[in-house]
Amino acid sequence: MSNGKQLWPGEQMRAFFRAHIQRQTSLDAAAAEKLSEALTKAVNRMLVWDIPTVAAATPPAAVKGKAKLQSAGNAPTPAPAAAPAFDPYAFSAMVVLAKTGKDGLQKRLADIKTAADLRALADAQHLAVNTALKKTDELRKAIIAATEQRLADRKAAAS
Repeated sequence: MSNGKQLWPGEQMRAFFRAHIQRQTSLDAAAAEKLSEALTKAVNRMLVWDIPTVAAATPPAAVKGKAKLQSAGNAPTPAPAAAPAFDPYAFSAMVVLAKTGKDGLQKRLADIKTAADLRALADAQHLAVNTALKKTDELRKAIIAATEQRLADRKAAAS
């Protein structure tokens, strides 16, 4: 048996569910997205062997709507591209700290622009960060300190 791929909650898992839902059901895109989001929240992690790919097909309702707009002489307006949801499991703060040190972790955290995303990363990776912190710079420093402490605790427990 071949090795599977482990998926954690985030965009990869959401895409996995979305692809299977779109392939196996006749749900519209909004309903498929809502269901894939609900499943992603309900599953902690999973091991998969078959990761489906979904062709970028336009749902039939959207095609009818475009034809109606074009026949009326109105040009369809493109939908704004939605920013991808933040994935708090995109990297492990512990691994980055262990392999690249404090500077490496600072660089990875600098890529995260919002306090809400930093808080999500700390919560998802079980890093003890003061809930009263609101500024991104303070949160980054607290995440680094919490990661250093957690790594030190692991090293102490292993000795």
